Amino acid sequence: MAHIEDRWEKTVDGIRIRTDRYGQGMRWRARYLDPDGHHRSKMFARKVDAERFLASVTTDMLRGAYVDPSAGKVTFADFAARWLDSRTFGESSREATEVRLRVHAYPYLGRRQLRDLRPSVIQAWVRSLQERLAPSYVRVIFANVSAVLGAAVDDGLIARNPCRAGSVTIPRTEKQNVTPWPADRVAALIDALPSRYRATAVLAAGCGLRQGEVFGLRVCDVDFLRRQLHVEQQVKLLRGKVVLDRPKGGKTRTVPLPTAVADELAAHLQRYPAQGDGLVFTSREDKPINRSHFDQYVWHRGLEAVGVDRSRRNGMHALRHFYASVLIDARESVKAVAEYLGHADPGFTLRVYAHLFPSSEERARAALDRVLGSAVSQSTRATRLP
Repeated sequence: MAHIEDRWEKTVDGIRIRTDRYGQGMRWRARYLDPDGHHRSKMFARKVDAERFLASVTTDMLRGAYVDPSAGKVTFADFAARWLDSRTFGESSREATEVRLRVHAYPYLGRRQLRDLRPSVIQAWVRSLQERLAPSYVRVIFANVSAVLGAAVDDGLIARNPCRAGSVTIPRTEKQNVTPWPADRVAALIDALPSRYRATAVLAAGCGLRQGEVFGLRVCDVDFLRRQLHVEQQVKLLRGKVVLDRPKGGKTRTVPLPTAVADELAAHLQRYPAQGDGLVFTSREDKPINRSHFDQYVWHRGLEAVGVDRSRRNGMHALRHFYASVLIDARESVKAVAEYLGHADPGFTLRVYAHLFPSSEERARAALDRVLGSAVSQSTRATRLP
């Protein structure tokens, strides 16, 4: 049963007398049994505050929303580490999430107990990130922290996720439309790359593969006879080590193999025969390509040779955008473009490349003129007959 205890005075034989704790500490103690049958108590200076607390606790227990006040004493860093260990996503995603939490969340939030993470604390932390990081990256970090605190709510450690409070706002990102490279820039970049890596750009531009998928391509994945290319694996950096893994999201796919790409791959394999794992592209030491080394010593030098700045938008992914733009210009369907790019959701493809799809107005007018125009003409002629 819940009740309030007066620690300063008590009634003896109908008379109020002072206890030996009179005037020491807070006067009122709110006592109750939690859902597990444990005795709980909390001190208050005013009786009205103790009554309000008990009323709130009782309501929470009736609604099944009661949270043990001592449960949230675990620090954010300790709980986040346990949360991360329990996740089922891939190792590369786990590593990226761990880095974001360790570098950008733990310094501000790590030592704080979960129960102390008020919306105002979260907002101040977001503000500190906003001062030094891009809005899009702040949103990713915020989503990670919110996921951790959401799990804490599910575990009954805190009552609410402070990241979801109405007073917490995160920076907005301005959508920047993808601007595909023109064909002459793609050709110039291909010619500027060293002979050993020239075909990597041809493959990325002609089949839309991600950089890691290009590096992970094996000879057995190239079907020269059927003019198809199977995307079965990728090369990734995991804790600084180059490893082979499934494509992004574990989604394998088959894409058309243009003749120009097939000829380039055949010529490349003649000059640099596959070794070991059967990879089409390897380093000079016949090892899987390290993207960090490739970007710095191959790709960036190629960009400089053709007068293109080394910004993120001009990474190897630009060739993937070029591929998508060519398909869209050829009136390929969104579903097909998404399938060839390896997007799980065609809606994502449409959001990224919507501005590249040609307007349907002219086609709509022409179609209506063909069908409706013919019907209207016949009707007009009929009304003119005597």
